Amino acid sequence: MLLRSTRLRTVLIAGLLPAFLSLAGCGASFLEGTIAPPYSSAWTKCGTTTKVRVKPPHSTVTVAYTEPTTGTDGKPLTNLAYTTIYYNAGDGPVIGKVVPASAKTGGAAVSQVVTVPLRDQSEQEVTICVTATDSDEREGPASP
Repeated sequence: MLLRSTRLRTVLIAGLLPAFLSLAGCGASFLEGTIAPPYSSAWTKCGTTTKVRVKPPHSTVTVAYTEPTTGTDGKPLTNLAYTTIYYNAGDGPVIGKVVPASAKTGGAAVSQVVTVPLRDQSEQEVTICVTATDSDEREGPASP
């Protein structure tokens, strides 16, 4: 019985994360600063993308990008929900910002300021990447 209860809890918790992420347009700032979900492409791609030097006391990075307009299948987007900016200061990708899509078809220019907490208050290299997620909670590949 205990095993069944543990499985149910695991399924329940795993099922809640996409539900929380779907709230991106309703203030998903509570996700900022949390580690990337285990299924996120940020785990495999965010360590080798755009690198920036961050130093105190201004440990912020301005990230500018254009929302995608086509899916990974090459077809025009019709259900873009949000983009996620990740930073990796060495401990794995962390959600820096969840940005609601400008439109379901994407294409808008986006500029966001992300705060990167520095552990020892000294200059360090940080990688930045962005992913796009559709309304079906399918996250695309991370890009620089």
